[in-house]
Amino acid sequence: MDKIDFKSGEVVYNEFEVDFTKKYSEQEECLLEDLLQVKYAQDYLLDVGWYPEYESEGEFVVQIVKNQNWEEPIYKKNSKNKGDLIQDLNNAIRIIESKI
Repeated sequence: MDKIDFKSGEVVYNEFEVDFTKKYSEQEECLLEDLLQVKYAQDYLLDVGWYPEYESEGEFVVQIVKNQNWEEPIYKKNSKNKGDLIQDLNNAIRIIESKI
């Protein structure tokens, strides 16, 4: 995720070690619910995880959480591959930046 510009966000947690050149089944130990969190002003949090954790048949989930309200994220997208994940991240960043 080094090539993502998080704009005004501050990466507060990064355990993203998924290698897109390998099959997910070869790196299940990297498929974590908590992969990446980026904090933004006004209590916005950009969160990336893999669900279900450690299962190669899962998927990435990108969500925006405001005021720690995990039950009702203001944005939530699921993806299986790198291209879609990057698109979902960029969309989420645009949404957050437009609100702060």
